[in-house]
Amino acid sequence: MSTRRQWLGAAASVALTPWAWAQAPYPARPLSWVVPYPAGGFGDAMSRLLVQKLGERMQQAVVVENKPGGAAQLAAQYVKQQPADGRTLLYADIGPLAMYPALYAKLSFSPLKDFAPLTRLFKSPLVVVVPAGSPFQTLADLLRAAAAGDGLNYGSYGQGSQPHVWTEQLRIKTRSRMTHVPYQGAAPALQDLMAGRLDFMCDVVASSLPLVREGKLRALVSVGSEQRLQVLLQVPTLTEAGHADLDIPGWNGVMVRAGTPAPVVEMLHKAVVAALESPEVLGRYRPLGLEPAPLAPAAFGEFIQGESQRWGLAIRQAGIKVE
Repeated sequence: MSTRRQWLGAAASVALTPWAWAQAPYPARPLSWVVPYPAGGFGDAMSRLLVQKLGERMQQAVVVENKPGGAAQLAAQYVKQQPADGRTLLYADIGPLAMYPALYAKLSFSPLKDFAPLTRLFKSPLVVVVPAGSPFQTLADLLRAAAAGDGLNYGSYGQGSQPHVWTEQLRIKTRSRMTHVPYQGAAPALQDLMAGRLDFMCDVVASSLPLVREGKLRALVSVGSEQRLQVLLQVPTLTEAGHADLDIPGWNGVMVRAGTPAPVVEMLHKAVVAALESPEVLGRYRPLGLEPAPLAPAAFGEFIQGESQRWGLAIRQAGIKVE
């Protein structure tokens, strides 16, 4: 059979059996999982385990491509330029999918116009932490101090990051005096927090948890968890602390280019969810406070719309802009 006939036969099989698309011998190239963050970061590390399990599920090579920069715009632009065949997947989190449209005056992509949702991956709780030697034992202690005198300094891993926007919501609600100190990433902010140069910080559980366990930080409250976290059972939830309206988790998910055929989207959704729920992935990330929270493609799209409205309002109320 000629190469052209082989290709036509493989293409025809897509419409009949979506799994055949993943195993089609032509064109012979691996799937690409694009990460808008540098290698070595949390999103990259989590993606690599997921990609390994996805490749095993699909019996096809899947590679991680790191394309950091430009508020996820480099990665988004790259995926937008690829064929709408489902072979290029975009990993993204709450920032580019729900917050950036309100933060940036000029953004080169639209999350739901340029991309088709596959599934949400994890819900990612946050935690409010203070230095080990801090006098604050509870969130109420911290808020009383923030309402008095010159207020408190808090850090975040960047202007417009979820911890920044969330803490500004807390400041506005409680009418507290809080000064934001942005950093280029969580690591330098946590270093200054442990050194006592910051009063507190809202951070993702996965990065602060080891420092809490080592006694270098104290956790006051968890954010975005319906129940106390299994990894921090002694720490109350934000709802228990009296601020249920701000008890909102972070999250991440996977997208493909808009226009990808519905059977391919459905096939990829099932494969990614199977990888997400594998024992290896659950065993690695549940101990870090991450809980798998997959959604069907349509439901994930509706979820992103709701989150965009929620965070857009919070960003406008706080007057936060990123150039």
